[in-house]
Amino acid sequence: MNPRLIKFVQNTARSLGYEVIPTWRMRKLDLVLHLRKVFDLLKIDTVLDVGANEGQYYDFLRTQVGYTGDIISFEPISAHASALTARAGGDAKWKVHGVALGDAETTLTLNVMKDSDFSSMLKPDDSPTALFRDVNYVVRQEQVRVRRLDGMIGEVLPDWADRNIYLKADTQGYDLQVFEGAGDMLGRVRGLQTEVAVKLIYQGMPDYVTSIATLNRKGFEMTGLFPVSRDKRLCVIEYDCVMVNTRGLSGGVV
Repeated sequence: MNPRLIKFVQNTARSLGYEVIPTWRMRKLDLVLHLRKVFDLLKIDTVLDVGANEGQYYDFLRTQVGYTGDIISFEPISAHASALTARAGGDAKWKVHGVALGDAETTLTLNVMKDSDFSSMLKPDDSPTALFRDVNYVVRQEQVRVRRLDGMIGEVLPDWADRNIYLKADTQGYDLQVFEGAGDMLGRVRGLQTEVAVKLIYQGMPDYVTSIATLNRKGFEMTGLFPVSRDKRLCVIEYDCVMVNTRGLSGGVV
C-alpha cells in the first residue's frame, strides 16, 4: 500500500480519536502496550536479550515497542550469532555475543531443532501436545560455551551497575538456569521477561507455577501473562511472563 495513503489514514483516524493498527501487530498488541508502560515506569535503558535466535525480539522492541535504548543479545547457535553480528553493524546500540547463558561456566550440548526457534539444552517432548511435533525435533547438535551472567556482565557492560536493566530470557526450558547464573546481580535487574510453560514440551523443564514461584522468591512480582501459543482447543501451552523487581519500585505495579 502507498506509504502516503497509510500516513493519511493514520492521521485522519487519530484526529477522530482512533488508532489504525496493522493486522500483523494485533497478536502481540497487549504485550506491546504493557512493555511500553513497564519500560517507562522502570526507566529501562538496557535490554539483555538472552536467546536471541534470529533477532526476533530485537525487531519486536525496535519496530513495535518503540524502544531505542541499548540491546545486548546472547545467541549460542553459531550461524545465528554470525548473522546477528553482521546485522548489528547497522545499529550502534546493539551488541551480539555468541554464547549461551546458564548457571555454570561450562560447555554443553545444544539441541538444534527443525525450527531453530525451539532449540534447547533440553530434549523435546511431544507427549503433552503434538502441536509442535513437525518442528520441535533435533536435526543436529552443537557444543556451545555457557557463561554465567554475573561472570560476564562486566565484560559486555562495564557500567552495568548504573544501568536500568530489563532481562529477557527465551531459552526453551532453560530460563531458570539463566536467572540463577545472574547471582546477586539479579537483584539489580529492574524487570524481566521469561517464557513459562503450562504444557511441558521439553524433558525436565519447569512448569509455570515453579518458574513464577522461584522468581517471586528472588524479589520479582508478575505484572502480566501473555499467551505465546495455544493448542487446537485454545488451551495455553506457554506464556510470556513479565515481572518487576519490587525492591526497586517506590510504589504500585504497572
